[in-house]
Amino acid sequence: MDVIDHLEQEHRTAEQLVARLKDSEAGPERTATLEELRSALRTHMAVEERFIYPIVQEVFDEEEREGADVEHDLTRRSLRWLFDLQDRPGFEAALDMFEAGLGHHVGEEEREIFPKLRSEAGDRLARMDPEELEQQVGSGRGDDDEPTRDELYREAQEQGIAGRSKMDKQELAEAVRGSS
Repeated sequence: MDVIDHLEQEHRTAEQLVARLKDSEAGPERTATLEELRSALRTHMAVEERFIYPIVQEVFDEEEREGADVEHDLTRRSLRWLFDLQDRPGFEAALDMFEAGLGHHVGEEEREIFPKLRSEAGDRLARMDPEELEQQVGSGRGDDDEPTRDELYREAQEQGIAGRSKMDKQELAEAVRGSS
């Protein structure tokens, strides 16, 4: 299975987990499903951000990559919100919003981004082993509150890091860590 097929399979898994959440009641089962969703998306997004989105930036442009980074940041924020609301009124509405955002992002990747990547960078993608990429990003990372690009940008601004406006999320994270 190539990396794009693998990422699409992970999209299906995320959609199934959201469907399970829609049928869940507050309690341990909902919490476990949220944890499973967060873990799956954390690894999935880390692989895309570290290995796929640099190719997206080359094949498309910086704006396309920036849009994908923003959507990942929104996903992280929405997941935190789901955890906060998991046993409170409003969970279902937050889940509907999360599902809509996820659907938009997945649709855009599968209809527009992935096909173009296959046609213009297929040889590079074919050399990527999805399981090896996941090991490199570490599926068990404990960064539940991974900062968004905007948060990293603000931190870089506070630290006076030059060139921050042209940096992507990964570059901002490295710059902020490097100056600490």
